[in-house]
Amino acid sequence: MTRILIIVFDALRPEFVTPELMPNLCGFATSGVWCRNHHSVFPTETRVNQSAVVTGCYPQRHGMVANFFPMPGAEGLLNTGDDPALETVMKGLPEPLFGVPNLGDILAAQGRSYASISAGKSGGARLINLNAEQNGFQRYALRRPEASMPPGLEREISDKVGPIPEYTRPAVAWNRHAVETWLEVMDPTEPDVSLVWLCEPDESFHWHGIGSPESLDAIRGVDAAFGEILERKADAFANGDLQIVTMSDHGQISLSGAKINLEDRMREAGFDLDGAPPEAIVYVHNGGGIWLCDNDPALIAGTAEWLLEQTFTGPVFTRDGLPGTLRHADIQADHPRAPDIYLALSHRDGTNAHGIGGLSEDNAPYPEGGGCHGGLSRYELHNFLALGGSAFRQAQNVSTPTGNVDILPTALNLLGIQPDHQIDGRPLVETFADPKAVAATTHETGNGRTRLQFSQIGDTRYLDRAWADLSQL
Repeated sequence: MTRILIIVFDALRPEFVTPELMPNLCGFATSGVWCRNHHSVFPTETRVNQSAVVTGCYPQRHGMVANFFPMPGAEGLLNTGDDPALETVMKGLPEPLFGVPNLGDILAAQGRSYASISAGKSGGARLINLNAEQNGFQRYALRRPEASMPPGLEREISDKVGPIPEYTRPAVAWNRHAVETWLEVMDPTEPDVSLVWLCEPDESFHWHGIGSPESLDAIRGVDAAFGEILERKADAFANGDLQIVTMSDHGQISLSGAKINLEDRMREAGFDLDGAPPEAIVYVHNGGGIWLCDNDPALIAGTAEWLLEQTFTGPVFTRDGLPGTLRHADIQADHPRAPDIYLALSHRDGTNAHGIGGLSEDNAPYPEGGGCHGGLSRYELHNFLALGGSAFRQAQNVSTPTGNVDILPTALNLLGIQPDHQIDGRPLVETFADPKAVAATTHETGNGRTRLQFSQIGDTRYLDRAWADLSQL
């Protein structure tokens, strides 16, 4: 029986997968199926996309509408990267956190097994294996090992692999520990599906810049760790016992210019952000959302109108598609938890100090020149995917649109499992050893200064890019 390993290189942009920088991953991609037109989910943030990977759905169904958003029981905004905060909020929810079944639940219902490891944020470790306790699955979080499942797993890992190394940036030893844990502890139990989430190059991109020497060291480090998997699992891979999916969750873009200090600008424009309750709750780095008090239609309209007058504002989305904006439904994010206004900051195609393309306006906590994600540029929306093993074609480039929402239906298809609920993604049949042709179309839509380009295959929509037509100002 075949097993599946999904390994994620957080924020890896496809152009870094080269023979010189990433010989192991590049060799794997060129010998298998390299999906050259892969897509992230908006908001292009990690927990949103982790949720897309394990549900096969966009935020309109899974409900993780941002990395931070208001939730009952949370102090201000819920930080979905903070596992204790996430755990506390989940206990008080009258409904499940996800609006649809997740990978672990689907596998458990079929009598299959699942194991996950995260070197990233502790909340993300929970999201990729949400109900590990009930399902009896293995879940390991380097940033919160005491919450690992089942009880005793942390001690077993420490005994067999050694203690978690000190976190440094670039997090080379940190991610190597995650890979060694999968090789030495989890894979010997033969889970049907494993998900290993590595935190680089995302964290080095953020703090040192995309293409910086530190980020290149991070990339070489995760590539070497992946090479260890290829070497030690060569027999299982060659005989068809192991299929491997390699991917990133989103790209990144470089922050350029001075901070715009959106909250201060809104205060200067007369918005009360400090009242009890505030008129608006703002969560925007280079993309994000604004929640308005009591969903007041006049306040929403006024805020959207003000945003559309600002040169730093990129595309804007509202539930009903107010003048100058497109609808939440156009970006598959129309969920009750979604902000009243989604927006991305303006971006352009210049290069950063390291010669890497893509520059964005900056309202983020990272240093000037650091990397960011969350917006709707092609640099963030187009990420990496390559698949390998006996189930897939060999030495092929695929140009049809694919996306993070396709990972779950593809894995389930390989295992012979048919979801019994509606999902947004599709099995990537064009990548299979016995491929089927698919037809894609490209579309552009807009409303005033907000423009959107997307691709479509069947009922699955992939966001290519969105931008502001500043000639409308």
